[in-house]
Amino acid sequence: MAAVELRVDLSTLIDAVISGDNARIISSARALLEKERNADVLIGRIGVLASKGDPEGHVTIALAAATMLARFLRARPAPLDTEVPSQMRALPLFVRALIAAAPAIRNGQNATYEKPKPFFPSELLDENKSVNYVMNQAVLENDAKMAERILLGLFSTGADYRTMQVRAYESVSTTFGNGGHPLIYTVRGFQLLDAVEWGDEVPTILHWLAPHLPLQPQKPEPAWAKVVRDYIAEPKHSIASVRTRLSAPKNASALPLQQVILSDAETAHVCDNVYDVLIKGEASPVAVASVIALAAATILQQIGDEDRELFIRAGHGLLFASAAHNAFRQVQDEEVYNLLFTAASYVNSLFKELAPQFAPAAQPQAGVHTGTGGGLIAVSQLETLESQLQNKDLHGAFATAQRYLKLGHDPRALFGSIGLVAAMNDITLDQGHALQIVQAAGEEFISWPRDLASTHIESYLHIALRAAALGKRDALSSQL
Repeated sequence: MAAVELRVDLSTLIDAVISGDNARIISSARALLEKERNADVLIGRIGVLASKGDPEGHVTIALAAATMLARFLRARPAPLDTEVPSQMRALPLFVRALIAAAPAIRNGQNATYEKPKPFFPSELLDENKSVNYVMNQAVLENDAKMAERILLGLFSTGADYRTMQVRAYESVSTTFGNGGHPLIYTVRGFQLLDAVEWGDEVPTILHWLAPHLPLQPQKPEPAWAKVVRDYIAEPKHSIASVRTRLSAPKNASALPLQQVILSDAETAHVCDNVYDVLIKGEASPVAVASVIALAAATILQQIGDEDRELFIRAGHGLLFASAAHNAFRQVQDEEVYNLLFTAASYVNSLFKELAPQFAPAAQPQAGVHTGTGGGLIAVSQLETLESQLQNKDLHGAFATAQRYLKLGHDPRALFGSIGLVAAMNDITLDQGHALQIVQAAGEEFISWPRDLASTHIESYLHIALRAAALGKRDALSSQL
């Protein structure tokens, strides 16, 4: 799918990015998209380059969000009254990604990478240890080099890429350093690799990711994380049987978990309920992850529009829960299931922390209402939606989005279009969190379990609209 884009010469574009010439960046990006190049793959390539000069990490995951939103836009129908190439719709996302990547690309253009010696699984044959054990020790002992060596060793053996994913996810499944960013970085880093079809870019992303995996003394865990780890360590709390269960999942049994998460329950009680819905309730891990993410979305909905900083802070619950959900959609190894206990406990702790700051009834606030036009045609409705969001008309945008979905149109195109407006915001002010929140809300809405279809999940739509419409704009939109 990405074969053509992986061979496209980006030298002119990269020169424009390094020089910081926005006019050249826009013209170069436009020229590529006019040739029907897939923006998601091109942004993925830019993201890999940016990772070389992005030790902090937020630039790279913002580009991962832009990549996935550009992929959503592939589902958007072309306008009926123009011959403009369909990929041109992704221009705002593409240009925003390029401008956001510029500092990291400049930092990384002369960076040298001395690839460490891979640590092969065969080195453990005489030590009676597993790769899991060594990887976990590297994370707990803040040994980023060993973590990178282990992942490189798996890559060098030709192991399936899912093997690298499992080891990385499992290593952070029961830790919570740096506010949960290790898991978010891992999921989004692998999404960048998906965009460029893995291959030779794997060592670059692993080198960027490895320093973020270990627990670091300057970024300590909250107290509840140890409670979760101790709970999981008890043999009676093993959930290994989920992997071999033959009966059909009973996913509806996971729904009451949301009420427990959104309460003053102690961490151990939250873990008990996660265990019960998995083992006694026989819900699937994917469904449990969906319910945890919905609880995180409920928290975010309670934050008023007037406090953007608090909205972004509360959004980390959704970003973490959605990352855990993504991990379960990619791999099915039982070690990764422990993420459910960590995610549920984090969202619960976030609820208890933020509840005193909840707005009385946070709903989208109306600006100048511009109606619910667009007729029945999908692309016309999406164009109307964009206009409403640019005018900060959240009530009108929500009504248009609901009508679009009730007519059976593709939700991927809807959230991709919301992402276009989010790309108009100044990404330097929120470190790309608005794009990430739109991406996470879209992924959760689209992947909501079919057997829980009657559950109200409109909060994801509200959240995405608010993230896109209420950010601070810069001059980019006028240049496009």
